[in-house]
Amino acid sequence: MTKQRTPPKSASARRVAAPADRSRASASTPAPPLRSDVSHEVGQISEPLGLLDVREDTTRIVLGAGEDAGGNYAAGTFRVVVSAMITALVLISAAYMTPALADVGVIAETPLVSFLRAARPWTEDDPVPFWNLIGRELLGEDASASATDEEVSALEALATAEVAAEEEAEAFSRKPVKVVKPPQEEVATIPAYVAHPDDDEPVERALEKPEALDPFWAALTRTDLAWEGAVTRATHYGDSAIGNDGITAAVRVKLQARFGDAGHGFHLLGQPNLSYRHKGVSFVEKSPWAKCFIIFGCRDDRHYGLGGTTFNSAGGAEITLGTASKGPAGRAVSRFELWYAARPKGGRIRLQVDKEEPILLETAADELEDRWHVLEVEDGAHSLSVRAAGGGKVRAYGVVLERDGPGVVWDGMSQIGAMTRRMLNFDPDHLQRQLRRRQSNMVVLMFGGNDMGPHLNLEKYKESFSLLLRGIKAAGPHMSCLVMAPLDHGERRGAQIVTRPIVPKLVAAQREVALEEGCAFWDTYEAMGGDGSMGRWTRSEPRLGSGDLAHLTHHGHKVIGAMLYRALMAGYRDYRARVEGKPVRELERALPPVPEDTLAVIAAPAREGEEVGASSDELDATEDGRADAPSPTDAPSGAPANAAAPAEDVDAPSSAPSDAPTEAG
Repeated sequence: MTKQRTPPKSASARRVAAPADRSRASASTPAPPLRSDVSHEVGQISEPLGLLDVREDTTRIVLGAGEDAGGNYAAGTFRVVVSAMITALVLISAAYMTPALADVGVIAETPLVSFLRAARPWTEDDPVPFWNLIGRELLGEDASASATDEEVSALEALATAEVAAEEEAEAFSRKPVKVVKPPQEEVATIPAYVAHPDDDEPVERALEKPEALDPFWAALTRTDLAWEGAVTRATHYGDSAIGNDGITAAVRVKLQARFGDAGHGFHLLGQPNLSYRHKGVSFVEKSPWAKCFIIFGCRDDRHYGLGGTTFNSAGGAEITLGTASKGPAGRAVSRFELWYAARPKGGRIRLQVDKEEPILLETAADELEDRWHVLEVEDGAHSLSVRAAGGGKVRAYGVVLERDGPGVVWDGMSQIGAMTRRMLNFDPDHLQRQLRRRQSNMVVLMFGGNDMGPHLNLEKYKESFSLLLRGIKAAGPHMSCLVMAPLDHGERRGAQIVTRPIVPKLVAAQREVALEEGCAFWDTYEAMGGDGSMGRWTRSEPRLGSGDLAHLTHHGHKVIGAMLYRALMAGYRDYRARVEGKPVRELERALPPVPEDTLAVIAAPAREGEEVGASSDELDATEDGRADAPSPTDAPSGAPANAAAPAEDVDAPSSAPSDAPTEAG
């Protein structure tokens, strides 16, 4: 039997189903409820569609003009959407505003602030919003970015730990130290190194040519063995990279925490600029001294003192220096040492320790001479007032605050704004006398930030840098030198921060000269992370790099200080391994000689005493005291001893205090 298939009806044969048909269709398939405000027209197409011979029902809905026409959305839908958008905007605003308030110190840095900082959808370093979520994946940068993130995370942890450790540390001067006398036997040998907990810390960047620092290591060995009077000294010069006593204070605190606090060290008689603010010392400039800063080349005689700035007054200028009242370092002193110059028509300087009887120093001399005056006090908290007391013009340099040791002193000698060659403004003999008198075991140099001009001639730079290092090493065979490379300096290219092209070139030039001249070298640039590191340091949390892409924050100073300390300790351990079992006289030979002009010491309170002077070049002083003109005399005279007399009321009227006390723990 043959089955016949009914052909589909033509389009003209289509009809709209009658209400009865619609009723039958709805009997098998329930129709949706009808709304009273919508008119419905339902039709049934009997023609099979497609490949299947079936019936298909279609429904056509025509919107009416009822009261709620077009409202298939639940009540309040738009209010929810708008509210969500407003909430998102508030959260995004908080992600930017809250960290900004924390950066300027309005609010504290809390975990919530850190979360909001990380939640910012876009920063100036990202080419597009949400770059961290999508950009790295698209460009296949996940692996390198993850490594960079790990590096930054390690730096952030180090910064946080260093700041916390210093804040929680007790005063170093209160720690009991068992002092021993150096062995006198000829057969005495250097003992084996005793391990320290810090030995387990990683060394981010090792010293290059560490054996060049053997005089420093030898002095540190004596200090580490707690020998009586064993003080290790470093004198650290640099540009604004060490401004505000940042890096210098960071490494000072680390070394003093381990080896003992032998005092704050050298401090200028005033502030040559606003960035000269030392930590671990109190300073009040009651009436400022006139100053001459080495970078301006303002002294014809080129005598700028150990710190690179001279201070002058005909009377009335006064400062007070003393121990710190907070923080772990600088809480005690047992010796003040005034560094000054004697000169023709020189005036008087009044010194007063605490509230004791003041003394007067006469600074008149036949020619310009470097002089020093020491006052010993009982170990503890003290202050020293230094005042120009009339009778002529006075030139002074600064004050050293020290303790008997054993311990470490790390002088911070920032020369803000100085190009490297400005250090050549020193008269070489004068600088060498100052360094010998300081009995420094190591001079550290960290310059270069101000030399990165577009027209820097690297060959000429290397020539001047060589001349500077030779002049420092000429202070004596005990003088070791360490060159620290400059910090990374960044520049903006679009939304990215990249290293300025001159930076690695200048670092290479400094490395070449340092190693040729017999100095050790530490690559600060590579320790930071090398290419592009300043950009990463400015994006870290806490922030390590400054917004100018050339300097560091407080946390950044702590990181570099900790890195330098670790590198120094690695070099020290290697030295101890090399000298173990050798005669102890090896340590004595590396020490700087005691100055020929034996210190005249005055115990405070004191009424009289002597100053001793080392004669300088054949230089005389001009009437106004601004610069000293050459003298026709060939032979320098010896330094006369001048008695210190009780102070009289000879001071010029004092002006009102110019600055509030500055102190940092």
